Amino acid sequence: MKNTKVLFAFIGTIFAGRTAIHRIRQAHTEDDRLELLDAALNVAVVITGLLILVRRFRNRHAPA
Repeated sequence: MKNTKVLFAFIGTIFAGRTAIHRIRQAHTEDDRLELLDAALNVAVVITGLLILVRRFRNRHAPA
């Protein structure tokens, strides 16, 4: 059950990352620096979230 939660969180984080990358491309095309900064910070949040999820998954499967 807990692995399922981690998997769903991982999938949600991946979709959030795709959205953030799309926003970066759009902001870059429109030359909107504020939107670009916001999107870049969202990418940082997504990366941090992925790292936390990977750590949780590894801790659940680590030998006792």
